[in-house]
Amino acid sequence: MAHEILQAIVGSALVDSSFRHNLLNKTPDTLRSFDLTPEELNAITSIKAKTFQGFAQELQGWITRHELADSGQFRY
Repeated sequence: MAHEILQAIVGSALVDSSFRHNLLNKTPDTLRSFDLTPEELNAITSIKAKTFQGFAQELQGWITRHELADSGQFRY
């Protein structure tokens, strides 16, 4: 499964400091313009990182686990 929307969120956070601040602080409506699946939205809102680097690392971990699970190589 491709995660283009998640990549777009990370890209937006890289170039837009206001968006990045709102993303890290879980400001309501920050993600409303992105067409996220419930699973992706849950993954993002579950991230507890206080820095963008930490956010990206946690999100990458989720993507990796998700892709491995989809391929049958990972068991929870």
